[in-house]
Amino acid sequence: MKKNKGFLLILGGLLITLIIALSPVQTQRAQAAFLAQYGLSGLDVKEVVKALDSNIDEPKELSSSITGEHLTLQDGKSKVVLEVPKDSFYLSFAPYENSSHPCGFHSLSGCRGELVNVIVHVLITDSKGTVILDQDLEMMDNGFIGVWLPKNMNLNLAVNYNGKVARAPIATFAESETCLTTPLKLN
Repeated sequence: MKKNKGFLLILGGLLITLIIALSPVQTQRAQAAFLAQYGLSGLDVKEVVKALDSNIDEPKELSSSITGEHLTLQDGKSKVVLEVPKDSFYLSFAPYENSSHPCGFHSLSGCRGELVNVIVHVLITDSKGTVILDQDLEMMDNGFIGVWLPKNMNLNLAVNYNGKVARAPIATFAESETCLTTPLKLN
């Protein structure tokens, strides 16, 4: 009887170890299948974000959102969470002239801005005035601009369009908001 208990304990331990060892493999397979289903196979996180944020024709059942740490994709049946690179922060912002919506964490598949496919000038500087980004960028089909910035910084954003300017402070910490809208009224 004692030998059977010992054997069962060892067998149970081996079974648990096997399940734990196989779980990441199954998770990776499920994640790969999910990404393939939406045409995102083989893309890294930055490429997935670009593909989804710049496309307004994504499948209706797919929703996607990004925080300072994770990109979350879900379709009602499955959910995939991808880590954002540790040294990078994604900020999506939408300057506007007439209307906007309040937003905190960007929905790549849902947020829409007013200015679509127009060129704006973007200047992002740190607190000492060091230039992080200074260039003309085209607003995407969703009315937003998305930029990857260095993590863990307090920055200043200025957007120029059609002789008007919008300014706002931004932060790129893990808990910082990834969607910037209402402070960016062009004046």
